[in-house]
Amino acid sequence: MNLSSDPIYRWGVFLLWLVLSISVFFRAPIPIDETRYLSVAWEMWLRGDFLVPYLNGHTYSHKPPLLFWLIQVGWGVFGVNDWWPRLVGPLAALVNLLLVRRLAAILWPEQREAAALAPWVLAGTLLWTLFATSTMFDILLTDCVMLGMLGLLIVANGRVLKGWLYFGLAIGLGLLAKGPVIFLHLLPAALFAKFWHTGGKAPGTAWWLGLVASVLFGALLALAWALPAALAGGQEYADAILWHQTADRTVGTKIHTRPVFWYLQFLPLLLFPWLFWPRLWAGLRQGFNGDNGLRFSAIWLVSVFLLFSALPSKQLHYLIPMLPAFALVVARVLSRNRLVCSIAAESVVPALFALIGVFLLLLPQVPGLAKLHWVQTVEIDWGLWVLVISLGLAVAVWRSRALSVASLSAAVVAAVFAGFIYFFQYVGLAYDLRPAAMQIRAFNEQGVPYAYVGNYQGQLNFLGRLTEPLPVLATVADAEHWAASHPAGYLVSLEKDKPEDTFYLQGHREYWLVFRSAGQFGRLKPL
Repeated sequence: MNLSSDPIYRWGVFLLWLVLSISVFFRAPIPIDETRYLSVAWEMWLRGDFLVPYLNGHTYSHKPPLLFWLIQVGWGVFGVNDWWPRLVGPLAALVNLLLVRRLAAILWPEQREAAALAPWVLAGTLLWTLFATSTMFDILLTDCVMLGMLGLLIVANGRVLKGWLYFGLAIGLGLLAKGPVIFLHLLPAALFAKFWHTGGKAPGTAWWLGLVASVLFGALLALAWALPAALAGGQEYADAILWHQTADRTVGTKIHTRPVFWYLQFLPLLLFPWLFWPRLWAGLRQGFNGDNGLRFSAIWLVSVFLLFSALPSKQLHYLIPMLPAFALVVARVLSRNRLVCSIAAESVVPALFALIGVFLLLLPQVPGLAKLHWVQTVEIDWGLWVLVISLGLAVAVWRSRALSVASLSAAVVAAVFAGFIYFFQYVGLAYDLRPAAMQIRAFNEQGVPYAYVGNYQGQLNFLGRLTEPLPVLATVADAEHWAASHPAGYLVSLEKDKPEDTFYLQGHREYWLVFRSAGQFGRLKPL
């Protein structure tokens, strides 16, 4: 049966997306990133200021406003609620799946199986699956990147004006989604067009003029927000969004600095399970055979990986926008012909799932991890779930003598869905700051003075629906002075070690969020 006409491959991937999306309702917004971005959107909403983002009373220049705007659009329609912000990420992920299918259809119009497989491969790639439901910027940026790549292909197919319009729109939206990093994702494929363009000819003057014009168009779209925002936000904010957040955070940053080969060591995990599937490697051994679509996807994939490896600041989720290129390569290689592998080769991935299941069963006894409080609460159900998935894959191999892309993707989504449920069940309040936020809200309603000591990241503003900035003290000395003038007040701090005799205490990731009376300021040990 042709996969392009198989209803499972045509529609089943959206069922996977739905299952993954439901998982967001089994967890609270994750500190520190998700809670911070929700608080920025909340403060913009309170101020009625949709031009300049704010966090706890100060302008927030670290990210552009597109994600915050999308959250507020939903609030404008449905009213302020918890559920709409949780759906923004999954909806952006749905667009990812649609766009990667469209890209594959344009790259290989006569081999429709690649278009059927591409969204399944993307949905089953571990890094993408883990972040597809997050309230962050990378899945949204991935939409912008794919729109730009779609524009390049449309230009290459002769529809010049439409293609460059798409590319320019992608630049503008990407700048508004996550800033100038969009250029690192899009420009290499445009600059190396001679290696993938039909006929392998170097692009002419019209290509370069169109590229420059579309980049200028995209920049103007972003400046339509940035210039008024710079005027409204003041000189410091203007300097940050127009220069420092570009130069400092890419070249001179000390945030998340890692060595050049840091990404390389994580690739097998991030691209699981496909890199462990012998059938993929058997297909890759056939080479590209003049396939311009494979060249395009490989240039996109390799150039972005090398560029981001060269930059000092590294986080795993920075690589998410290159994953559609990986999905396109895998989908095309697997669709070229019916590769046949031995049962032993097809059993490699089920065996790996089984090993993961055994690891989870033994997690409370693993040296190094066993000392974590939440690891001691892990029961056998998480590991058993993954073992059941591995058994299902093994049965599929035994019955069909081969695995399918659909079964592998479904296994990854099922494992991640269960992982979200179990992990957030075991960690308890360490990743759920809603009770602490309600305590702050109670202080406000009762008129009780309080202050946060240390580096506050806006974790509580939206969760507690705070309508005023949370007071922050920079040092213990400031806390001592504050306590002397507010003897009936409370001090809130984030600390490494679990303290005794507190007014309120809960986990905060690997640390402790501590509420103390003002008289106990001497016990403060903020991070």
